[in-house]
Amino acid sequence: MKRSIVLSFLIALGQALPLGAQERIDRDMVSKIRAEGLDNSHVLEVFNRLTNVIGPRLTNSPGYYEAVEWTRDKMVEWGFEDVHLEPWKFGRGWSLESFSVEMLEPRYMPMIGFPKGWSASTRGRLVSEPVMVGGMSPAELRSSEGDLAGAIVLTRPIETDFIREDRPQPLMEDRLTPPPPVPANRQPTAQQTARQRRQEAERVLTETLVRGGAGVTLEPTRGEHATLFVTGRDPGDGAVPSVVLAAEHYNLVARLLEQEIPVTLAVEVAGRYYEDNTNAYNVIAEIKGTDPDIGDEVVMVGAHLDSWHTGTGATDNADGSSIVMEALRILRALDVQPRRTIRIALWGGEEQGLLGSREYVQRHLQGPGSEAARENFSVYYNLDNGFAPIYGFYMEDNEAAREIMEDYLEPFNDLGANISTMARVGSTDHLSFIRAGLPGFQAIHDYSEYDVRTHHTNVDTFERVQEEDLKQAAVVMASILYHSAMRDGRMPRAPVASQR
Repeated sequence: MKRSIVLSFLIALGQALPLGAQERIDRDMVSKIRAEGLDNSHVLEVFNRLTNVIGPRLTNSPGYYEAVEWTRDKMVEWGFEDVHLEPWKFGRGWSLESFSVEMLEPRYMPMIGFPKGWSASTRGRLVSEPVMVGGMSPAELRSSEGDLAGAIVLTRPIETDFIREDRPQPLMEDRLTPPPPVPANRQPTAQQTARQRRQEAERVLTETLVRGGAGVTLEPTRGEHATLFVTGRDPGDGAVPSVVLAAEHYNLVARLLEQEIPVTLAVEVAGRYYEDNTNAYNVIAEIKGTDPDIGDEVVMVGAHLDSWHTGTGATDNADGSSIVMEALRILRALDVQPRRTIRIALWGGEEQGLLGSREYVQRHLQGPGSEAARENFSVYYNLDNGFAPIYGFYMEDNEAAREIMEDYLEPFNDLGANISTMARVGSTDHLSFIRAGLPGFQAIHDYSEYDVRTHHTNVDTFERVQEEDLKQAAVVMASILYHSAMRDGRMPRAPVASQR
């Protein structure tokens, strides 16, 4: 009996002792989080709603606004506090109402394609032999202007440079190899110079097409197997409608033209602009801190709610939005009383340049009177860039935070969460916080087939994400948020803020 009492005491003591030099891991809470998140998960409900029911969520489109309202209402239903929308100026929205592209001659074939975001509409159904301008020099383009009135224009040569490789998956050893410093006086690379030349050529092409009165442009995607990579931007009034075709179908037309075989295409694009409301929204909610001394300090987690318009934005980024909502639901279901406030944000306009998170940081953490909020800000965690499971976090050269993260991940090593790399990663919302000199970390996800198959494509759909991966990520994130909110001090800040 005495031995069992001692053993029980040691087990209880072990639950409260730090795993590393600083961090105390609440093993009992970890067990509760795992049970709630793995056995009573609601994450698939959110993921299904965003992908299958609402679908594409191009910023300021009807689908985007529906997602904003639905997630806000769901957070209210789940008992989150201070649930609200923060508006910011974006611009007009757009949605596709109908579209078709067909080859009529030398034989009939429906073709796979999709208009770019915010594409202008064609003047009805255009039927004509296409005109090839792909590969022309600026001088040749200008001389072809008279042949473009109302034409279906092919703007690229035959596509052979396909996207075939995903970004490398981080490894454990990466954690000790921070990236080399960037020279202050670095010269443009050959790649950057080539990009500048392409941009100039694009400018000339756009101007020529507008002046020539082209009817619609066609270009090939760089994806294989009819995978369409399609983005876009609002070109303003007077722009030429723009369509991306499956490379296999675009190349077919280009080869027929090379052989001087007559080709007839039919293209129709009908889109709709929305200008009544030009505000986009960030969806904000929280679980308030209870500690009288540090309750106003904030641990924050976020993901972008917007998507591109061809698929249903499953891996980019309905899974991230679903996971962060589920992480807070788990903590609310367990009636957690965090010392610090845990705040969630679903961003808009990420795909157009991290616009929603940038607006939030500028408004709350950088603007006049933000000194107290900045001082009370502990850390921001972001979920984006890959398939659902969390393998760890990019620690952005913050060694002190990396050591803490490794302790946070240890209870979930059995679920594959075991990487904390010192490396940096770009192109998502944690950068808005880093640029403001605040700790911001992006989760490491599964990249296999992300870049080559789902990222900004027509096949970014429900099928690409597994329920068990969503559950894993939610419980990992819930535990990280809990322990970040309960620790004695804020998350350490990097010695020198990254300027990116």
